[in-house]
Amino acid sequence: MPEIVDIKGVGPVLAKACIEQGYGSVEKIAGAKVMEFVIVPGVSEVRAKLLIEEAKLLLNGAAPVSGLETGVEVGSKPAKKDGSKKKKSKKKDKSKSKGSKKKKKNKKNDKKKSKKKK
Repeated sequence: MPEIVDIKGVGPVLAKACIEQGYGSVEKIAGAKVMEFVIVPGVSEVRAKLLIEEAKLLLNGAAPVSGLETGVEVGSKPAKKDGSKKKKSKKKDKSKSKGSKKKKKNKKNDKKKSKKKK
């Protein structure tokens, strides 16, 4: 008899979540309705449809349906549409730059004062 983790797209974490929500067997998942199965954390409507279909195919001994492997982990943020990564803004430490400007200004003032004394 197949186990929940034998369903394509179900790993140990999702299997545990399924069991906790009352879907402790491949048969229960195969017989589930999409709108009921989405109560499992990490399962959207689209994923529920695919998992239910995968469970049915597993019970029937058919080849698994492709399209479930998205390369995105549950809970991760989706990538930008153009495939680029988000750039982090680099802020300059203004306290250092202002301090060095003040030092330069003070040196100029000191030179002016010493010239006036002569």
